[in-house]
Amino acid sequence: APGPLGHDKRVAMLQASSLTLPLAVRTRRPGDRFRPLGAPGRRKLQDLLVDRKVPREAREIVPLVVDAADRIVWVVGVAIAEECRVTSPGKGVVILEVRDLRN
Repeated sequence: APGPLGHDKRVAMLQASSLTLPLAVRTRRPGDRFRPLGAPGRRKLQDLLVDRKVPREAREIVPLVVDAADRIVWVVGVAIAEECRVTSPGKGVVILEVRDLRN
């Protein structure tokens, strides 16, 4: 559902030039680290999920979008990576959307 400022947690807009293709989806692994949008530095993904109140049972299955270097660019429904934020829309934007395929 759209949140404040019309932000939809099922959609991520990323600066195309910040990505190393191809992108892939995986679940979290021990030691995963991530710098969420607006954060001062990298932190453990586990800590981010706890801080953002992601339920314990969902933490193991939250999808992560990673680039070719296995760098997390989007914790789906939670946050995009600071280094992938859109700074120059004219230079290309990648829009990712989550769809429920069970319907």
